[in-house]
Amino acid sequence: MTRSLNIFTTREAYLLVAASMFMGLFVGLSFQGLLEILDAGRAWENLVVLLSELVIVAPVIFILQQRAVPISSVFPLKRVSGSTCGMAIVLVAGVLGLITVFEILIVPYFPVPDFLQKMEIEMSNASLGETLILMIAAIVVAPLVEESLFRGVLQQSLYYRFGSLGPALIIPSLVFSLFHVAYLFYFPALIELLLLAFILSWLTLKTANILVSMLVHAIFNLSSFLAMFSPDLEAVGTLADLGWTWIIVSTVLTLLGTGYFIMLPRAEIADVYLIPPVAEAGGPHA
Repeated sequence: MTRSLNIFTTREAYLLVAASMFMGLFVGLSFQGLLEILDAGRAWENLVVLLSELVIVAPVIFILQQRAVPISSVFPLKRVSGSTCGMAIVLVAGVLGLITVFEILIVPYFPVPDFLQKMEIEMSNASLGETLILMIAAIVVAPLVEESLFRGVLQQSLYYRFGSLGPALIIPSLVFSLFHVAYLFYFPALIELLLLAFILSWLTLKTANILVSMLVHAIFNLSSFLAMFSPDLEAVGTLADLGWTWIIVSTVLTLLGTGYFIMLPRAEIADVYLIPPVAEAGGPHA
């Protein structure tokens, strides 16, 4: 089935992304301040994280409702094969393995900031209920919402308005990284964040299906939780501890996944419409 795609003007896409990021930050900081006053528990703080993720799409939903445009029509959902989804998982598995190698090599030169250490300790000591709330926020809600905003609204506007790969790859990746402001102050985390953002943007452009980037995003976030609660990985401090098998397998998987998507013809959606302003919102215009 051929699906059409509705895109915002580039200027409006920027404004919506800025409004959405502000909305999430405002709600998160406001409720966190209130919870500190009330001395609420960790579970409530995690619920605020979940809520602040959900509300970032509120401006987009509001504008689309005003213009009578179905929200699903602004996301690229071109059909992809099972092998493509499988190779996306192969790629992310390999990259995650190499990220472990990268961390072993570079972390000794960049000590983890105190606020990140505190965050990790709090998460590892959380109750089952508190952990489940945070996992839902990070593994389910964040991939759906953030990919919808950065790879959906912003990237599609940039790509189909200008037909250029450069801005569509670089700009959403940079904005995505800025959204995760806490990690900008720790160089290894910043590099990993930029790498993740680039992979997500690249896969979306290659497949024209945002569900692929949502899947990869969810796997990345899931891996962070698994690493935090894995005593074996916590004990790894050198490449010798990690083992050559891990390094070789991770490298092979990364090369296989990268090679597959390099060879994969870039998918494009033929029927692309510009979302009209409110006064003209009777239907999409070419």
